[in-house]
Amino acid sequence: MATLAAWTKSGRVQLTSRTVTLPWDSAQGFVARALAAYPTVHSVVERFRAVGTSRSVDLTDPSDGTFALAVIEAWAAQIGEDALPPGIAELRDALREE
Repeated sequence: MATLAAWTKSGRVQLTSRTVTLPWDSAQGFVARALAAYPTVHSVVERFRAVGTSRSVDLTDPSDGTFALAVIEAWAAQIGEDALPPGIAELRDALREE
């Protein structure tokens, strides 16, 4: 099983309508926020942990997108929109468009 360390430079998140690229550090930050905010490990977190650089994290299920969007919006509320790591605002915007 691959870990987030496998995202040496960047990884991809597959949505229904498009693919978003995230730097490894941003993906790691998303996982840390998701783990801190929710009492159980969500399947989205498991997918981020398991994927390697050759595959995309699949967020095509609407409930997974809703979960990811909630994590990102809480993160932005806490640190400010402009302080989100690279790629996270783009992922948020793409999830809003889904």
